[in-house]
Amino acid sequence: MSTDSDPERIHVVDADNRPLAVMNADEIHRQGLRHRGVLLLLTDRRGRLALRKLDKGHPLFPGRWDIVGSGHVLAGEAAEEAAERRLPPAAGALGENLRHVRALSGEAGTGEEIVDVFAAILPDETARLLDADLAFLLVDEDELTALASSYPDQLTPDLLTVWKTRLYRSPS
Repeated sequence: MSTDSDPERIHVVDADNRPLAVMNADEIHRQGLRHRGVLLLLTDRRGRLALRKLDKGHPLFPGRWDIVGSGHVLAGEAAEEAAERRLPPAAGALGENLRHVRALSGEAGTGEEIVDVFAAILPDETARLLDADLAFLLVDEDELTALASSYPDQLTPDLLTVWKTRLYRSPS
């Protein structure tokens, strides 16, 4: 497992998601090579999507709103393991509640990343804690549309991909 000081080692993959090589994530991004990632869509029981405000020190998107979990699939790791690893501590143990929704390829706005999307419903107590924390926001579909339409520069590319591909839909 990678630490903050260790570079992430991830697979370079072909168009069919078959591993070709293992390289540092930074180098893969620098060269624009295809690789694997995960997105986590965490909602409360009312169906509101959990967002987090990235801190000002974030290397790519300081201060922007993002989905609660996203990242690379490490070399030798299954997408499900990467999704569980990317769960924030506040999410608690979601266990069997975490389910695969679909896979996205570069055509869906993910760049050179083949992304497995996972979803889960947060336990009530966790949702209450997130809702009370100013670093988090719970939004319904209309609120997400308003944010993405009016303030796209305040959202990360991952969150905009979720909105553009209609991955998140509030229950009717």
